[in-house]
Amino acid sequence: MSYDYKWKIVVIGDPGVGKTTLMLQYTEKKFQELYIPTVGVQVSVKDILLTDENNRTVKIALYIWDIAGQVRFSKIRKLFYEGANAFIIVYDLTDKETFINSSRWYKDVLDILGEEIHGCLVGNKSDLPNRVISEQSGKILADKMGLKFIETSAKTGENVDKLFFEIANKIYQTIEL
Repeated sequence: MSYDYKWKIVVIGDPGVGKTTLMLQYTEKKFQELYIPTVGVQVSVKDILLTDENNRTVKIALYIWDIAGQVRFSKIRKLFYEGANAFIIVYDLTDKETFINSSRWYKDVLDILGEEIHGCLVGNKSDLPNRVISEQSGKILADKMGLKFIETSAKTGENVDKLFFEIANKIYQTIEL
């Protein structure tokens, strides 16, 4: 298959925040209830079409790298960041610690990729009733980091397509044509 562009997006965050289920929802429209930790990295590909300002359709392959969040993978994880066009930091809206740790993930990715990369902070599990992190808190943290912010539900699919579309669109808008 022929593509106009191939882009790498790394998805990072603490274990159990829903990185794998977000990716599965986006690429296959499936939800996996059972938590199975990612070992190392899992890569999925999704073909998307964007339309530019000249009404030209652009075909893009998004390579989405779901990177393990466990501490034991911290040294090898940095190798997986290399070559990324964008990153997504995911936290669990029902778990304050994962929200706090988002700052560490942000520093981790910036140390490897620099500040010129596109990113998004994602509060996941918006379908659950026991939320402990407000949308306003997520927006404030994203603003401090200079990132876009969105809340998603990997279970219902809420805002999942929008998340990846906006990231792909942002990359496309900033490339030199």
